[in-house]
Amino acid sequence: MRLKLSAILLFAGLCAAADSQQFEFAMGRASYTEGQFKKAAAHFQLALKTKPDNAEIFYWIGMSYQMLADVAAPFGSKYNSQARAYLTKATELAPAETEYRRELFNLLLEAGSSRAARRQAEEILRTMSESDPEYVRMHRQFQQEHRANSSAESRLGWLFLAGPRAAYRIAESSSCMHTLSIPPADVSERLK
Repeated sequence: MRLKLSAILLFAGLCAAADSQQFEFAMGRASYTEGQFKKAAAHFQLALKTKPDNAEIFYWIGMSYQMLADVAAPFGSKYNSQARAYLTKATELAPAETEYRRELFNLLLEAGSSRAARRQAEEILRTMSESDPEYVRMHRQFQQEHRANSSAESRLGWLFLAGPRAAYRIAESSSCMHTLSIPPADVSERLK
């Protein structure tokens, strides 16, 4: 009898935890839809406590922080780093989810100047199948961002290599002209 009562209480507790997780997740989605991203992140965090390995919850927390970063721009770097961490975890837990990878990829490209972000974006592309319809779009976007954020030296490399030579030639030719304009020593003595 005691064993049955314990089993019933345990089952009821598990159902309540599952209901609580579903409730918090639903509240998080509703808050996200209403544009209350901080509140959404808090609800998703509570849902994550009952299911710590749920990729979808990590994804929605990351998306909430990304939206907070967009709203708080240019002061949203704290939210950006949190979004990056949660979206990275979501892609690790569910690597087959294209939507998770796409959002992380877009976040990383927005970071742009960070070499680590570019490397992580490259890694996402490497793990994708070239037959994936998202691969072509993401690859094109990566190339455009890479060109836009690369240094002038790498974009115009041969010009920078030719530049010093051209400057040297100009300096060399002007020094020859300069030596021609200096009168010989005996002429300057005659002028005195």
